Amino acid sequence: MAEGRAPFWLRLDRVYREKGLGGVWFAALSRTGYRRLIVFERRLDEPIVQVLPRVEAEIRPLRSDDEAAFEGLGQEGAAVFRRRLEAGHQGWGAWSGGGLRHTRWCALRETHVEYLRCRLVLEDDVAYIYRSFTEPQHRNLGLAPATGAACLQSLRERGFRAVLAAVLPENPAAIAPALRLGYRRVGVVRSIGGGRRPLVAVALDRGADRAHGWAFLRSSGDDPGDAAGPA
Repeated sequence: MAEGRAPFWLRLDRVYREKGLGGVWFAALSRTGYRRLIVFERRLDEPIVQVLPRVEAEIRPLRSDDEAAFEGLGQEGAAVFRRRLEAGHQGWGAWSGGGLRHTRWCALRETHVEYLRCRLVLEDDVAYIYRSFTEPQHRNLGLAPATGAACLQSLRERGFRAVLAAVLPENPAAIAPALRLGYRRVGVVRSIGGGRRPLVAVALDRGADRAHGWAFLRSSGDDPGDAAGPA
């Protein structure tokens, strides 16, 4: 997503403050064309524990009339919101204290993974969760895991058998909540090379089930510039 992005060096400074030198190293390395994400799977035939937030909240799918509330979070704009809904993606939100405080998105069938500049193809009963974001002032209140659990339950009721998520290795704050919701790490996906069509490779962890129901593939070259990203 190019619109409204801060200059690279400002983003790098923010990465240093949030993730230290290791985060800066991989952020700089990504500029050379090497990027990676940790891949997690969540089987939906396993129990889903209901998670209650520590504040009063309403959790539900996003609707078209939630556009202004989404934009008010300050992470992404209204154009992104409309584009995702038009592409068939489903958003989930948590409202608390009179406002939208947390969102996450769910893509089906096929999407463009912006960070890796590649395609992700999913079987009809597999979903991809991405762009989980909580307003900074409302973090650590359980809104994210509660919304994640509600989303998983909804997908299972709709007949889905598995959910996929991808997380930046330099973002451990996103890994622990995924594990608590029953996700299991299954491998790493890497993109290598500059331009719009880098090479893409998936390395499954030892002992992980053979990947089925999803595939990260090289971009066709005409994919949209804004779509799914890390969880």
